[in-house]
Amino acid sequence: MNIKTYITLASAIMIAAAFAEDKGSSTVEGAKHRMTAEERIASLGGFVIYPGSQKGAVAFVDTQSAVNIRPSFEELFSHFEHQVPVKIELSKAAPADAKSLKEKSKANFAVVFVDDSTSPSLSVFPDDCYAVVNFAKYKTGLKLPNDEQKYKNRCAKAALKAFSMLCGGCGSRYPGHVLAAHTPQELDFAQDKLPIDIQDSIKKYLGAAGVTPMRKTIYRKAVQEGWAPTPTNDVQKAIWDEIRSLPQKPIKIEFDPAKGK
Repeated sequence: MNIKTYITLASAIMIAAAFAEDKGSSTVEGAKHRMTAEERIASLGGFVIYPGSQKGAVAFVDTQSAVNIRPSFEELFSHFEHQVPVKIELSKAAPADAKSLKEKSKANFAVVFVDDSTSPSLSVFPDDCYAVVNFAKYKTGLKLPNDEQKYKNRCAKAALKAFSMLCGGCGSRYPGHVLAAHTPQELDFAQDKLPIDIQDSIKKYLGAAGVTPMRKTIYRKAVQEGWAPTPTNDVQKAIWDEIRSLPQKPIKIEFDPAKGK
């Protein structure tokens, strides 16, 4: 290696090292100033809900007292509500005729929980828009109270299955979901989330029946679309003033023959 080649190679190594050091420093500084998702959303004014976007409801009426189903129910249904944010209500009621409980709920659809050793495990009445889940039939093979949590999870999955069958969620090209479970025991191994194709079917079915999901978007976009509510904080006011100060119509530039421009 001659001296000229050596100097050229040494210079290249020094430049590369300096660049790497600078890049590393920039990366560290960038990490310090990188916004979290929450900070980014806050800088855009936070979320707002389109007025009247969430219409109708699906009621779950709990008439049984064998188990406290609410924690397992809310955990299981939270994923669906995140994907398809329709109004889902869980309430307690005294045992009564399931159809009358549906009518009393004022909801578009209702799933009634009962504890009755003589009734079927799950019954669906699509024309009357209600279903019945009999928790008594989901104790099969369990040793209570030791298996109480498994029992709660079974019942919650049975509720999800009944809801899907009642509200337009049929078959799926994906395996392992609650609708594919043919026995209470099989529910133990069923996934606690509905596949995307079943979610889409339910969304379309509910929409046709008047149950529509909540539409939520960031405040900046709502102002741009023209339906944002009045600002409630300094960030929203700044966004409101900025966007509303922009020209509402495109600026027209006309050609002047006398000036040639």
